[in-house]
Amino acid sequence: MPNEIQEQATDLLQKVVSSVHGLVDDITALEVNTMVVEQITGAKFNAWQGYEEIYSINDKDYFDVKGIPNPENLTEPEKTQAQQLRKRYTSLFSQLEREYFYILLEESTKTNQPDPRIIQYHERLRYKVEHQANIVQDDPVYIKLAQPILPAPTPVADEQDNNQNNLPQRWEEIEKLLNNGKFIRTLRKLSELKAALDGGHISSLDIDVIYAQTVMQLDGDIISRYHKKLFELPEGDRDLILKIHNEGIVAGEKQWRGTLDFLIGIIQSFAKLSR
Repeated sequence: MPNEIQEQATDLLQKVVSSVHGLVDDITALEVNTMVVEQITGAKFNAWQGYEEIYSINDKDYFDVKGIPNPENLTEPEKTQAQQLRKRYTSLFSQLEREYFYILLEESTKTNQPDPRIIQYHERLRYKVEHQANIVQDDPVYIKLAQPILPAPTPVADEQDNNQNNLPQRWEEIEKLLNNGKFIRTLRKLSELKAALDGGHISSLDIDVIYAQTVMQLDGDIISRYHKKLFELPEGDRDLILKIHNEGIVAGEKQWRGTLDFLIGIIQSFAKLSR
């Protein structure tokens, strides 16, 4: 009977360690961001929804459908603001696609045959470098290379999926991605950034600003960043934001260390049982 308990404890320890391993990257650093927003939706992060929303940014009609200001209809300096706003949206899609590209690269090391999407991504980068600012949007070559390498989440068939036969395969690929710890962490962060861009009124050029950001690493490194707009605020507002941010750091550090101690305690307990 003792041997059976020991075996069960060893098996449970291995499962716990495996689960904790996937959380290590999430809990080894504490990041506290302070923003002043018009409204808080209270919506929780949903991986599928977050993936769909960021993927949709690549759609040619995205900005028009969302009512995001068109630079062509504005005068300076609003035109420049609108251009920068759109660039920040499209960069979210680019970052997510790049994260997927790295995953494909890792998987390609296990096979001798390179994934065609890796080749397409490289060719697209080369095309952009060669043409730089003179990219012709309706160039057949560019249209082909610009096709996302990310699997499309929409259930609506496109020209290549008339019978929707490959939809189950695409959903399976996305489901696999959403079970990849590194990818899901990137997706969560990008979803937060998108929420900041959307702000209270998506049709406005104004966006929510992260006034203060502090990152604490297990090795003792502490990095604090302050947006220059923070120091343009009235002294009372600036001091209040800094006070709230500092209190958030103290509360966050306390919870962070508590979580670490809890996980270490669990591992130590199971380690004793498995001996």
